[in-house]
Amino acid sequence: MQVKEEITPDERNYRVHDDRNKSLINKSLNELGAGRSILLDNSGKIIAGNGVYNEWGDKPIRVIETDGLELIALKRRDLSPDDPRRQQLAFADNHTSDTSTWDEDLLRSDWELLDLEKWEVDFSRFEIEATQESDDRLKNIKTLQDRFIVPPFSVLDTRQGYWQERKNLWHSLGIDSQETREDIEIVSKTGQGTQVYELRNKMRDILGRDPSWDEILKEAESRGYYIYSGASIFDPVLTEIVYRWFCPEDGKILDPFAGGSVRGIVASLLGRKYKGIDLRKEQCEANFRQSESVIPKDQPLCMPYWIVGDSSIVISHEMKPEFDFVFSCPPYHDLEKYSDDKADLSNMGYEEFKEVYAEIIEKSISKLKENRFACFVVSEIRDPKSGGFYKNFVSDTINAFEKAGARFYNEIILLNVAGSLPIRVTKQFNHSRKIGRIHQNVLVFFKGDPNKIQNEFGELDFSGINFQEVDN
Repeated sequence: MQVKEEITPDERNYRVHDDRNKSLINKSLNELGAGRSILLDNSGKIIAGNGVYNEWGDKPIRVIETDGLELIALKRRDLSPDDPRRQQLAFADNHTSDTSTWDEDLLRSDWELLDLEKWEVDFSRFEIEATQESDDRLKNIKTLQDRFIVPPFSVLDTRQGYWQERKNLWHSLGIDSQETREDIEIVSKTGQGTQVYELRNKMRDILGRDPSWDEILKEAESRGYYIYSGASIFDPVLTEIVYRWFCPEDGKILDPFAGGSVRGIVASLLGRKYKGIDLRKEQCEANFRQSESVIPKDQPLCMPYWIVGDSSIVISHEMKPEFDFVFSCPPYHDLEKYSDDKADLSNMGYEEFKEVYAEIIEKSISKLKENRFACFVVSEIRDPKSGGFYKNFVSDTINAFEKAGARFYNEIILLNVAGSLPIRVTKQFNHSRKIGRIHQNVLVFFKGDPNKIQNEFGELDFSGINFQEVDN
């Protein structure tokens, strides 16, 4: 036997044992007895098993010395194969380990990140902000979601409950880009919700033929069903996080393809100054109206500003090199037709579109300050004239930014809600082997020296802030 005083706990224990975990260890030891051994170094300091040791109390401890070249097996002579306590101990032994957590700060201080990755340590669900002693560390655990609004991973999942909840909060303010874009021509009428597809099936049975989409949508409208307009409705949560992550507080934002009101309104509510450009006068007027109805008049916020005109001309003649962030969702060539204006990119052939598009990107980046980010939300588009091959729009966007002097810095995949795609994809895939696309590409670029990012932007921590609260 070895006296308890000759064994010392590890003051740098990597595991955090909260009250719940301690209680479960204590319950297992008192009701089922000891299972695994604890591990000591040659001085008697605990290498593994601190939690068990602390809950064992004053009961006897037997020390068996070994050089690590033999495996020590503990045989419980009081437990038979059919003893219910045997099954309970098998469960308790694993469960008590599961309910403790890692002291991430301690691991980071002792280990190189690459060494931890070799052991497949995954800290994606939490990180520890250790500002007090070990007894208080659990109070300081902050999830990545708490700190960054959503985890800053290369995939952003809009289907998650936390994303949808935050999106509903933004929409509760009255933001609705679709309302301001109701006159855009519907290029694809078939991208509807399940309710509309169920209606189509009923109409087919009644009519004895396939109804046209005009007939279906007319009937759906008469029943008060939600009808997708075919226009892109920009996500306010995505808007919020890219502003908070990549645009300085009180920064100035340039949006060369403004479209609806979301990006401008969110910018103002977060204390950023926004200028957007759109060809269509009625679009800009509608955006102004909605911003006035959503942004509180009693708050000292800078209202978003929309300019009517051709981005190439407006940026050249009316913009100064004063912007802290370039952010936009450009037209996906002719996927949506926005107007009959010849300057509208959706009316051009793809080669001409690429040329004008790259010119607008170049002029936008010329108005961006040094050591600042730019971000475009794009998606790949197919060319029906070629049989459905991709036009390579994502790569063309990257090439245009690189040529303009903004280097490709982050690639983020935005996973969207599937909507009616599960209904449509079977026929589509069987007919052409075209995969159902449920993501967009959020492309982030940087102009300047990336070594200056930490000093220019600082550390982020949005824990506890209101969803529309200004950072400062």
